Amino acid sequence: MPTKEIAPSPERGALPVVHHLSRPAAIARLRERLKTLVPEGECLCLTVEKSGTFCRGFAREADGEFRSRFDWIAHRHADTPRQSLEEIAALYHQGRLEATGAEICCDVETRERAGCDGWNGFDNRQLEEFALELLGSPFHIG
Repeated sequence: MPTKEIAPSPERGALPVVHHLSRPAAIARLRERLKTLVPEGECLCLTVEKSGTFCRGFAREADGEFRSRFDWIAHRHADTPRQSLEEIAALYHQGRLEATGAEICCDVETRERAGCDGWNGFDNRQLEEFALELLGSPFHIG
C-alpha cells in the first residue's frame, strides 16, 4: 500500500509530515532501522536490552518471567546466572535467523513464539511510538 502524506497547512506552521502506512509497511520500516543497530553476530534482543530502546529485549521481563519464557533452556541450566541464559537465548535466536532466513529476532518470534510474540506483541500505537523513537519521524498505521 503506498504511503499517504499529510502536508502541514500554512496556518499551523511546520508540522512534521505524517506517513500513513499499512501495518506490514510500518513493520518493514522498523525492521530496516533495527537491522542497522545490530552488530554482526549479535541478537537484536541483546542490542536493544543494552541500549534501552525499542522493546528493551530480554530486559523487559523480570528474572522469573524470563526463565519461564525460555524454560526449555532454563530448566537445563537451573543455577546459571541470568546473563548467561540470555547469551544462550541469543545464540538460539542467531541459529533460528540463520535457519529460517529471517532478518531479525522479531520475525522469528512472530512465527515461533519461543521467547515472546514478536511483532504480534505490539499494537499499532506501540509501533507508532517506536517509529518516533527509532526513525525520528511519525507515521500512522491504518
